Amino acid sequence: MTSQLIYWLEYIVNFTGTIAYVFFLYLLIRRFLILRSERKLFILASFLMLTTLSGPIIYPEELTGTISVLFLFLLYLLIFFKGKILERVSVCIVLYPILVTLNFITENIGFQIWLANRDMSPLAQTALHSFTTYLRIPAWFLIWLLCRRWVPRARELTERMWLVIDIICLASAIGLITFIYNSPQEGAHTTYPACIACILTSIGCLYLTSYVAKTIRNEFEIQNLKYQQSYYEELEENQKTVRKIRHDMKNHLSVIYSFIQNRDFEGAAKYFRELSGELTVNNRIFCKNSIVNAVLNSKYSAALDKKIDCFFNISIDGLLGIDDVSLCSLFSNTLDNAIEACEKIQDISKRQISLKARYDKGFLSYEISNSKANPVTVKKDRFVTEKKDKSSHGFGVQNVRDVVDKYAGNLDIAYTDDRFTVTVLIGNL
Repeated sequence: MTSQLIYWLEYIVNFTGTIAYVFFLYLLIRRFLILRSERKLFILASFLMLTTLSGPIIYPEELTGTISVLFLFLLYLLIFFKGKILERVSVCIVLYPILVTLNFITENIGFQIWLANRDMSPLAQTALHSFTTYLRIPAWFLIWLLCRRWVPRARELTERMWLVIDIICLASAIGLITFIYNSPQEGAHTTYPACIACILTSIGCLYLTSYVAKTIRNEFEIQNLKYQQSYYEELEENQKTVRKIRHDMKNHLSVIYSFIQNRDFEGAAKYFRELSGELTVNNRIFCKNSIVNAVLNSKYSAALDKKIDCFFNISIDGLLGIDDVSLCSLFSNTLDNAIEACEKIQDISKRQISLKARYDKGFLSYEISNSKANPVTVKKDRFVTEKKDKSSHGFGVQNVRDVVDKYAGNLDIAYTDDRFTVTVLIGNL
């Protein structure tokens, strides 16, 4: 009866300890990926499965627990989270060494203490096992504390960057599996430095994701600042023109009055048209977001310079769920591609771009359609640029995909012989 009571006591204490440290692991994963559903039962099922797969004990000189955790963890991320498969596999590769190492070290610490005190009572053994389980709580809390500011930016990483990080962490994971398999039962503590190095490698990769994503974001912000600078410079020039015309308005009215007095109505109309042309300003108000408006003005002016007929219908006031950098990336990349496609059309009268963007009731709908003449080349689900320097170009559509995936939206690309259309729908904003 006493042994059965101790068994259940150990089970309850260890289960609650596992829940405690898995909670911080769960919070860390949620900063990487987006759950498929926010329903409470779905979240609970997700959490319980994560608790189950985090429980296996990792023993030296065997791979059953080590490999099972890998496949269960990957299966968990694929089932309960959405997004690109590469991103979910990458999260598994980055966090797996930490999960396995903490389970291995804490369990082995308890084993080493037991070896030194083999005459422990069953109750003392239960307390020791519970102690080693609870050691993981401060460890995961510290990791979560260190990484919580870094991880959100990881959603801005491109596939190539994820692959680089995967290679580093995969090497760490393979090394960890090798260390565990070759660790002697009674001398496993000699591998602790190598195991800790694996944890530091994964944490370093988490910081690397933040640093690289921050660099990418800074480049976009610099580009957006250039758009704003160009916008305000044009605005200043327009204001100078208006001030100059206002200063000479009396003279202009006198000239027009003299034309009318002499009944030279054609001359008056001609002079008025010339004066109206001087008053025309280049800046337009497409939306209240000053940064997006600057981007749209820049692209609109570039399109008009290339004799492209443009129609913009923008209604995104109140859109706060998407940051300005991502929003500008969406507009600028699609407009750049549309302008480039239209520029290749020999018949100027057929150059057309239609852009519609609307935000309503938490949903952003975005559609840009442009005429085209050149054929579209697709290789392995990627659109191939026609420019000679392919290493520096051809990322426009991929950048749009990254923005859409970041906010768990839907992207649809359709094209015919003479038309190319990109449609984006993002909800829950």
